Amino acid sequence: MRYSFSLVPSAPLSAFGDTIAKAEEWGYDLAWAPDQGFMYDPFVALSYLTTRTDKISLGVGITNPFQRHPMQIARAAVALDDLRPGGFILGLGAGEKRRIRDRVGAPVGPFIPTISDTMQTLRSLFAGEKVSISNGVFELDDVGLEIKNPPSIPMFLATTHPDAFRAAGAYADGVIVGDVAEPAVMAQIVEWIGEGARSQNRSMDDISVLAWCATIVTEDRAAVVEHLRRPVIGSAINGMNRATRDLMGVSQAHFPQIRAAKFDASLSLPEGSIPDDMVDRFAIAGPPDYCAERIRALRDVGVDTMGFRMPVALTGLYDFETNLRRLVQDVVPLVEG
Repeated sequence: MRYSFSLVPSAPLSAFGDTIAKAEEWGYDLAWAPDQGFMYDPFVALSYLTTRTDKISLGVGITNPFQRHPMQIARAAVALDDLRPGGFILGLGAGEKRRIRDRVGAPVGPFIPTISDTMQTLRSLFAGEKVSISNGVFELDDVGLEIKNPPSIPMFLATTHPDAFRAAGAYADGVIVGDVAEPAVMAQIVEWIGEGARSQNRSMDDISVLAWCATIVTEDRAAVVEHLRRPVIGSAINGMNRATRDLMGVSQAHFPQIRAAKFDASLSLPEGSIPDDMVDRFAIAGPPDYCAERIRALRDVGVDTMGFRMPVALTGLYDFETNLRRLVQDVVPLVEG
């Protein structure tokens, strides 16, 4: 397996670079910087990381075609690949509509057709072709990259939507599966990806599956589960597609209250709406042997890359660097052994 993590670029960028450089020394394969808010620009932050690291792969995880025009995404991506040849991954997704896209007046359009157009457009641009397209979200009129022999950038699609999993199978190099730590659900997702791959005569061997979930090494599992329940799992439930949410066992009767509690801190969660076993379907938290067992179970159903996430909501409770180090030094050897 490959092992990755996400870190929000923040001031000072030198400290951001320090953490990624340590993670490279510890043995991580890939570091992601998000484009899911109004923090430092991830493309700029990752370009800085190429001066602080030597071999770790770098990824934007994720950006979206509603806020960034695909041509601008393509230009930034090929520049980063030039700085880290063969070591940049472009993560794509919908972005958060209510919290981010609507607040900056981003164009509105259907996600599945738009992201499918985006992946095909980027593939053509990276192939050195000119593109003409108009879909209500973005337009190109016989435009190509003014770069000789642009590289082919790996594209990963982040989603929880069955049709987007199929689109990823058809057009992407990898899939970022958000907040699914339950092997049975992951197995169904892998099947949806396979449906899309088969529709384009592609092999699943050419498509990476990344499990992107909160993963915390702890000897006090009960305390961490409680800390995860509302701010992290509640938020994940709110953002998850209904079909996948149903597979994860979320009650439709409880969902409106879970959703309301995300946006109003004064509201309490209904009793039993996010029980302990549901937290475990969304996240991995426990001692090293427990975490390793959970990761092996995901590997057995088709996951080839882990995306360890330390939720921002828990920043004041747990040390990010300590967790990163324990994951790669205490857990990974048990997975690989």
